[in-house]
Amino acid sequence: MPDSKHIIVVGATGGIGSVLAREFVSAGHRVTLSSRTEKKLLDLSQLLGNDRTFVVSGDASNPLDVKRLFDSAQKKFGSIDAVVMASGTWDRVSIDDSIASAMSILDTHYRGLFAATFVVGFIAQQFLREQGSGLIVNISSHAAVKPELLGNLTYGPMKAAERHLILSLHGELKGTNVRVTDLEPAIVYTSDTASLLDTAEKKACAVQPEDIAKWILDNLVNPDIPATHLFESSVVL
Repeated sequence: MPDSKHIIVVGATGGIGSVLAREFVSAGHRVTLSSRTEKKLLDLSQLLGNDRTFVVSGDASNPLDVKRLFDSAQKKFGSIDAVVMASGTWDRVSIDDSIASAMSILDTHYRGLFAATFVVGFIAQQFLREQGSGLIVNISSHAAVKPELLGNLTYGPMKAAERHLILSLHGELKGTNVRVTDLEPAIVYTSDTASLLDTAEKKACAVQPEDIAKWILDNLVNPDIPATHLFESSVVL
């Protein structure tokens, strides 16, 4: 397709990332899939179509792995039009947890959420500035702006740090053709959250990953893409 874009999806085998990748391929775009586990990536690539997908496994918090991702993706499909960061994990931490347990989860959230976003975002902007244009999308969370949500003593602060990072990049990249945005969905209905969304009503009221994909596709070339966008839902857990 003449208007086909090349999109890198980091965290492509996760609940949100896999749906985003599917929707991007369905819209006619080429997608480089990245996550830690090569087997899952290869299975996803086969499902979506090997001719329109490319697999690069690696740790999103490791600069060497991320640099290899961008080098390989660029060599395979040429210029990179967008980078979507959908990696991460969620674990509840509240005042009832032990400090040892809380610190262990904090370390996991730091590496998997903030550090990964920092490394991918930093290297992405270098590639896109050298290229001359492109879009960086981070999938954050409404927990980044809603400290009243319970059980998020480590997840919420790390997501808030992600949001701050993206806004800082937005400011530093003014005057360039590299655009950045932080998407902040409430709980998203995926295979990872199915046990939490235990009724048909909750599933229907949750944010749908297809809606996130549509928003990204609608704004792929939008020069005035907002720096943040909140996806609300009426789910009460």
